[in-house]
Amino acid sequence: MELAALRTFISVVEKGGISRAAEELNRVPSSVTTRIFSLEDSLGVQLFLREGKRLYLTSEGRTLYSYARRIMELAYEAENQVRSKDPRGRFRIGAMESTAATRLPQPLADLHAKYPRLELELATGPSSMLMFKELLANKFDAVFVTDAPSDVRVESMPAFEEELVLIAAKGHRAVSEPEDIACKTILAFKEGCFYRKRLVAWFRVFNLEPDRIMDLSSYNVIFGAVAAGMGIAIVPTGIVELFPNKNAVSIHRLGSPFGRALTELVWRKGQYSANIAALQECLAGQPDFQGDGANCREKGVLPGGQR
Repeated sequence: MELAALRTFISVVEKGGISRAAEELNRVPSSVTTRIFSLEDSLGVQLFLREGKRLYLTSEGRTLYSYARRIMELAYEAENQVRSKDPRGRFRIGAMESTAATRLPQPLADLHAKYPRLELELATGPSSMLMFKELLANKFDAVFVTDAPSDVRVESMPAFEEELVLIAAKGHRAVSEPEDIACKTILAFKEGCFYRKRLVAWFRVFNLEPDRIMDLSSYNVIFGAVAAGMGIAIVPTGIVELFPNKNAVSIHRLGSPFGRALTELVWRKGQYSANIAALQECLAGQPDFQGDGANCREKGVLPGGQR
């Protein structure tokens, strides 16, 4: 059943005949009659009893009319939702744990307060690559990814630049290269974690490999293990500030390029929406946000959803 056929059927029922329905639909009566006959043929039932020029609904016609009204109302609602520039509906965001903990609390609180029709969903994971793959699998509407790979299927804009530092046990001597590290075990999230890859790459610049890489499940566990002298880790400075006992570790700056990382907001190409524009608008209120209005305009929509 096509929506146009249902719309014609509803008009005939409510206007009481073919001629009046044709006037409402701005069609010739023969076109309306043909569409009604075609609808009856496709359903295999008679929708109207015909007595001269008068039409009466059959029991099947009354049943269809009830459903047709509901279908058209849903179609109208769906069209409004899709075309609306007002952020609303389910909005699925993916982010690394560090980004969610240090960068997103205030912007998401602002987003929720400003657009109460949004149904925010936030999922976290240790790997920016996993987040990227799940975006492509349509599990998220937008993700925050560090050093996002180049891919023609996505669009992105800068969000935050992070300073990364190496943490070691308290009292550890100054670190400027891997040879300075007493215990060369890397404590990190599982394989695929961007920060883990960054630290391994730092070792390899000096033609060295870490002695061991230990998979851990959270920043609290990583900090505890570092404080216990089990190894070293690389973390954003924002995470260090959140750690309640940061004096239990020593902090060592890596410098450029290993000590800087760009986190981007990424979405599927062609899927830029009022929801994403609203998120950008709230991110722009943060003092260290890297994007600007030009970034939004390149995607065709300004913050707040205006074209």
